[in-house]
Amino acid sequence: MYKIIILPLFFLVFLTSCSADYKKLSKGSYIINNDFNQTLINEYKKNADFEALEMHDWNSAKLYSQKALRSFNGELIKPESISSWDIGQDNKSELIKAYDNLIAVYNDGLNNDPINLAVAIVSLDCWGEQQEEGWQIEHIERCKSNFLDSMHSLYDNLHKENISNNSETEKFQIVKKNNEKNIYFDFDLYLINKENALEIKKFLQNNKDSEFLLIGHTDTKGSKKYNYFLSKKRAYSVKKILLDFGIKSRKIKILGKGEENLAIFTPDDTRHPANRRVVILSSY
Repeated sequence: MYKIIILPLFFLVFLTSCSADYKKLSKGSYIINNDFNQTLINEYKKNADFEALEMHDWNSAKLYSQKALRSFNGELIKPESISSWDIGQDNKSELIKAYDNLIAVYNDGLNNDPINLAVAIVSLDCWGEQQEEGWQIEHIERCKSNFLDSMHSLYDNLHKENISNNSETEKFQIVKKNNEKNIYFDFDLYLINKENALEIKKFLQNNKDSEFLLIGHTDTKGSKKYNYFLSKKRAYSVKKILLDFGIKSRKIKILGKGEENLAIFTPDDTRHPANRRVVILSSY
């Protein structure tokens, strides 16, 4: 008899504690004069609304609500540690790389591109949370895509900021006659993933009849000789995708720059995700 009464009571207390933060968030107006924290509030609230109202997942709604409220209090929020998610090792390794890339640009992002940084943080939490549940494939891909889009925009904007503040860097930039696209790579990798392939496909929609120069780059981790060949491998991987999409080989030129012309200056032997890229120049 007591067990029958206690179990529903325990569940009611648990549910009430999970929903309290969401109720506080949903009933209040949370406006703050800070782009980073305001974007965090807005994005976490969207996720909290989705989990509470559509999925009835109060644990996830609580997580997002608490981080939104902490953002309103001015806390410099970071994504949840990947070790906090109950995820298999295969999926976890990709998330660990994503987390490390975000942390590597966290401080620069705060100063130069707080909105994309905030979107990336919320998207990475969403990706981890959905991957832990493991059954909503569409939602996993959406969170992952949002993370990659915001991170790539962040890398691009950090590069632009670096050029404007560094006359020595500016001297070495290639003058672009038409258009440019940066394709980014994880550490020591050169193969194109499906997200990169989609980015290239979108870029080609407006540049199908162009000629292309593909310039491969690396960060400064490792020897200069190794990085030179790695940068060429990255450029050749992009060339293969262009060929697959119907671009003639005679219209594509390859250039490996290794550690030269860094997007973001770093000391030698330093990992930096914004430097691991292939620059696609069209109609050069």
